[in-house]
Amino acid sequence: MKHILFLLFSSVVVFADSCKNFENTTIIENNGVAVAVSLNGEISIVDKLSNTIFEHEKSAYKISNITKTNNEISFDVQAEIPLKANIKLISDKSIELSVDAKGKISKPVNFPSAWKTQQGDILIYPIGNGYAFPVEKELPFLNKRVPAVRGWANSMGLIAMERKSCFLVCGFEKPFDMFILNKRKNGLNAVAPSIDSQMGEFGYARVFRYFIDNKLSQVMGQYRNWRASMGYIKTLEEKSKVVPEIAKLRGAANVWMWCENSIAKLYGRPDNPNAPKREAKKIADEMKSLGMTRVLWNNFEGETSEDCEYIKSLGFLVGKYDIYRDVLPADIAHKIIPYRVQRSVNTKYWPGIVRIDKNGERVKAWQVHGLDGKMYHQHAVCEIPALWLTKKNVSADLQKVKYTSRLIDVQAGTDLRECYSKEHPATRTESAKYINMQHEYLSSLGIVKGVEVGHEIFASTYDFAEGLTSPAYFRIKQAGRRMTDVVPLSEMPEKTFEYMLNPQYRIPLWELVYHDCVVNYWYWGSSTSQCPELMHKFDAFCGLYGYPPIYSVDVAHWNVLKDKIAQSYKRCVAIAEQVGFSQMIDFDYLSTDKKVQKTTFANGKSVIANFSEKPFMLPNGVEVAPWSAKLQ
Repeated sequence: MKHILFLLFSSVVVFADSCKNFENTTIIENNGVAVAVSLNGEISIVDKLSNTIFEHEKSAYKISNITKTNNEISFDVQAEIPLKANIKLISDKSIELSVDAKGKISKPVNFPSAWKTQQGDILIYPIGNGYAFPVEKELPFLNKRVPAVRGWANSMGLIAMERKSCFLVCGFEKPFDMFILNKRKNGLNAVAPSIDSQMGEFGYARVFRYFIDNKLSQVMGQYRNWRASMGYIKTLEEKSKVVPEIAKLRGAANVWMWCENSIAKLYGRPDNPNAPKREAKKIADEMKSLGMTRVLWNNFEGETSEDCEYIKSLGFLVGKYDIYRDVLPADIAHKIIPYRVQRSVNTKYWPGIVRIDKNGERVKAWQVHGLDGKMYHQHAVCEIPALWLTKKNVSADLQKVKYTSRLIDVQAGTDLRECYSKEHPATRTESAKYINMQHEYLSSLGIVKGVEVGHEIFASTYDFAEGLTSPAYFRIKQAGRRMTDVVPLSEMPEKTFEYMLNPQYRIPLWELVYHDCVVNYWYWGSSTSQCPELMHKFDAFCGLYGYPPIYSVDVAHWNVLKDKIAQSYKRCVAIAEQVGFSQMIDFDYLSTDKKVQKTTFANGKSVIANFSEKPFMLPNGVEVAPWSAKLQ
């Protein structure tokens, strides 16, 4: 706004009692915050404690009929269809904006507009665990418009920023049909929400809850309480009362043990006759002898009943891979490598289970190898029949082999999609509901539930996730098909160092809300064991966040790396056992360069991680070695 719209008396912001003092502007306030709305669509929020002002840019839509009633502001927004907007004060540190309309929309509604940013601001992104980037920094990996529910891009439905140690978070009450716009103008980044239709209709009110505070842990504590009121918060301790096996997740290293020729079969490569045999009992015994007593043992192909029972007798969780988002079309099965045909157990239900887009087309999914060397698209399964398939497949599978865990790939880690099938139509909201119902069904079977990447809208119903800690933007190329690759340091991409392993940008945004609800792991194609020279650096982040490691190796690499893996295990698990199920309540930088960081947990424990190349001495005389984490 051209006017600052407030008076300063003794460093306290005081808003005028009435908008009559300011042309075309209406103001509401309480003891902590003040909000002003002008006819050009600018919305300003002032934190009175710090005198910090946050402003939305001028709206692209015409604003009219601004009224003030009972300390609320209502106004009309003329987008493609007329919108009704309302702003009200929730507390001294929170505000709510709601936007509603009736009718069809053919294009996104970009309201409210982006926050104005200035040099020195920091934008906070729910990418993976969380990232904080100065607004001046170019971020070439970001798409201009990204779904708010896309685990590998956004793990939470929010946008946030820091200005002079004052934090503002805008949470989307229902993120199902929300997108995030990423903009760059005049050398500065900005973010904004974008409202998408619900099957062509505006559908329902979009509610934005703003939280303001002077510390990240405090503002995210407000956010956690808000999400708890919606049922998003269900702790691992609570979950373990329903599924006792969840208790074994505390500090459990996640190990994917592959047969080299299983990978070859997946990608149509010839078998290696010299590949070492995958002897599950023998390898599990080796882990135990190396001190690896807390393990989530996973197998892509699945174990025999005998091997499963033996591994369980060691105290390990035993898991199996599963997927319901992809199905191989029956009409191309004759073109596809045999192993993929064998694995697509739901092809017999094709095409009735397939998701249909708004143009009446079957939605494409993950590509697989053909006999002719070409790649062929599978089809995406709608979430409604996916639940039915889960009920049909899993209970029958458990009759054969009594697994205690199951990883469900893709669904909770990618976009929510609409389905226009006449047999099983679904909005994005309904798709999310059915994914959560799928997890709840697995709970009813006593299964520990894992997902790919994950998102907060599912956090109350799954137990662990693979991939949130290593965002897809920063992994090696084709990471999803390189689960057992061991990459030398010289071949690791620069983006891994610039972003994934850079403490100056990473923040535990997710952990300050959901740490005690979900155990997070690195991605199997970006695992702790992927680059042995970097294992200690991956471990330092695991330590700070209170998470166990993940190792995805074939038998040949296990034979070479098992001693290093055992060392890594001990670095991480000793900490994760202590804090893995505890709420993270604080996060601090202990050095001005942000390379020494501290996390604090509700059980009284804290972790100090030193990401620098020099030892760091704590006030109590304890030394934290370079690239290590220490429990306090």
